[in-house]
Amino acid sequence: MNKRGHRPVCYVCVAADPANPDDPVVRKITATSQNEAATLFFENTGIKVKTICGPFRPKREQIPENTRQLKFANEQKRAFYNEWEVNACYLKEPENHAYLLFLKRIDGKQQAQPKGPIVVPVSDLRFP
Repeated sequence: MNKRGHRPVCYVCVAADPANPDDPVVRKITATSQNEAATLFFENTGIKVKTICGPFRPKREQIPENTRQLKFANEQKRAFYNEWEVNACYLKEPENHAYLLFLKRIDGKQQAQPKGPIVVPVSDLRFP
């Protein structure tokens, strides 16, 4: 069983606009089949579909939980965090925390930057 839920199936329907032939009518339609998508397109626009692309399942938009309540202060400083040189953007909320923008490794190793938003207490940072 899928705990995350079902993603909808979508089709892209394209047709020529009779009033303006140079401007195509394009709609993303959520449907279970191409026939249903063509029918829904005709009901919405009154134009017969010329081309149908799909099916595809659009990605879900992901919003990281820890970035929803951030309030930035007007201060930022260069600092070091876990062998990285970073720009630390101070936050009003949560207080005494900083949002990190990674610049480069201090030790010169080739390592990928950490992914996602990183919020740490200011006490975890070292300042030059």
